[in-house]
Amino acid sequence: MVDPDRLRRLISSLERWHDILADEPSDVYRRRYAVQSAAQATIDIANHVIAANGWRVPQDYGDAFTVLAEHDVIDKDLAANLRALSGLRNLLVHLYDEIDDDRVAQEAAAGLDDLRRFAQLTAALASDESD
Repeated sequence: MVDPDRLRRLISSLERWHDILADEPSDVYRRRYAVQSAAQATIDIANHVIAANGWRVPQDYGDAFTVLAEHDVIDKDLAANLRALSGLRNLLVHLYDEIDDDRVAQEAAAGLDDLRRFAQLTAALASDESD
């Protein structure tokens, strides 16, 4: 069973990062940090839901969204988009390669709807638990 208060706090954090990204920060480092933080919030939410329900342990951050799709929390398209976001988060955190800030800006703008949808779908889980 999810902890509704913890889930709401995580979703609130995701919504704050969503709003920062929606304002299209011009500072590349602020944008990078907002993308990284929004991605981490989605990962934290996914892992909380998975652990609370006793579902299989994800193999990596991206796999957490596959697990949620397996249990019909999110659809497969959203899971694929959030797996890509977790990959971008890893690039930003671990600097595996040169970072293309134009790409980060494009992906951040394109992913806003996904972040909003994920927040809405997981917020429903907190509501279900508190009813």
